[in-house]
Amino acid sequence: MTALRLAVAALAAASLSGPLLAQGTCEIEIRKPLPLAGAALQILKHDQQATDTVERGKRLREAIKTLTDNPGRFKNEVGRNYLLGGAYVRWFQDQGSKATLRAKRGDLGFSENADGEFFLPAAMDEAMSVIEREMPACADSTLRYRNAVFSKVLNTAIGYYNTKQYDPAIEYAKYALQISPRSANVGTAYHVLANASQAKGDLAGAIAGLEQAIPRMGTDPASVPTRATATFNLAVLTRDFSMKQDGAARSAGLRRAAELFKSVSELAPDGPNAATARAAYARTLQEAGDTATVAAIYAEMIANPSKFTAVQLFEAGMVSANGKRFDDAARLYEAGLAMNPYHRDALFNAANVYFALHAPDKMAPLIERLRAVDPMNADVLKLAGAVWQERGRQATDPKAKQMAQDSTIAYLARAAKTPARVVVSQFAVARDGTATISGSVENLGTAATSFTVVFELLDGAGNGVGSTTVVTDDIGPRETKAFSTKASGAMAVAWRYTIR
Repeated sequence: MTALRLAVAALAAASLSGPLLAQGTCEIEIRKPLPLAGAALQILKHDQQATDTVERGKRLREAIKTLTDNPGRFKNEVGRNYLLGGAYVRWFQDQGSKATLRAKRGDLGFSENADGEFFLPAAMDEAMSVIEREMPACADSTLRYRNAVFSKVLNTAIGYYNTKQYDPAIEYAKYALQISPRSANVGTAYHVLANASQAKGDLAGAIAGLEQAIPRMGTDPASVPTRATATFNLAVLTRDFSMKQDGAARSAGLRRAAELFKSVSELAPDGPNAATARAAYARTLQEAGDTATVAAIYAEMIANPSKFTAVQLFEAGMVSANGKRFDDAARLYEAGLAMNPYHRDALFNAANVYFALHAPDKMAPLIERLRAVDPMNADVLKLAGAVWQERGRQATDPKAKQMAQDSTIAYLARAAKTPARVVVSQFAVARDGTATISGSVENLGTAATSFTVVFELLDGAGNGVGSTTVVTDDIGPRETKAFSTKASGAMAVAWRYTIR
């Protein structure tokens, strides 16, 4: 996950030399009664001491002491709390670069419970909430004070997240939200909560954070990519969490995940996650038990396959096969393979669909093509044997049955003697045509061996358009070595390999 980074400048404190006149009708009186004016004067003297930290601290303590000793005498709670908020902000800023939120009450000037703990987020929220409740028109003014603390606290949370200290990242993100729940950057605080919770394996916490973050990302065109990505992540997390539930909770969660996947493809139909989201939408609905909606979705794909990509058709075929709708799966794979006839996983899955349909003659040409693409895979040879197994089941002539049985045994024997297994776990083509192929080579033999795998990139017609070579040296018996390689090829949509 990309590290979160945010730089938010702290706001300067408002001048307190006289009554504060803010947005329209907001007017806060800070000169009456007289003790309030005295506290305001102490704050002003603090501001005039640019370098004398001892004197600055003394002035704030005097102001806070005045404002908190026998507070009922003021009869001006709005003015008193506004001055308190200003004193808190200045104390916080005087602590330096570290976001100090706790102190001994007596160190700030409180006479009551001087040995107790002062906690800035709670104190700041309490003071500003009094003003917002009594004078709603002053909400913008209190927001300035809240945000002057919020920014540094949020950046502290982000710093902890970026250094993989997830517990304090969550802690400080929550403090930021307590201090200023209406900040323009509150979505970032929720994003920190979501990302840090996810990193800890707390799916419920991650979901709750993203649910709050997404509505605050804006609806303008510039925010669409970020919003779509966050919605996709929320859909994935919601699905994963729901799959761990039972009964009605599982079904409801999966339906919610499906709605989110659908909204991703609607929000950014050409975005990087759109195709995956469309496939996940139907798959998640099926997991939720809504087979009727899934059937309707795939009926459109079967009727008009040209409106969809090969990958979308393959995904739909896989979901249909998992739902045991093998006739639909076969038609979807056929349509996709007409566009991309050498897609390894589609060939393998389509062959298995035809096996389930007891159609060996349709399996055979797919497996022939599959063996050219993925020759060093025992599972492919076993699938070739399955063709003969099915032919033997259907044969009535004894000689045909015997030939089918012999062929099945021969393919299984060849599969057992395969010297290596090549597995491709990732095939991705960037916009510039660069393909990334990642996977592993397993030595199935009894002695250490080196293997050279030559990958060829293929276009939609099966023509070679590029190549790359992977060399794995001295792989021990039953040892597996991972590889990752890149190659360039115009319009590459598939791969095949040879090994030596």
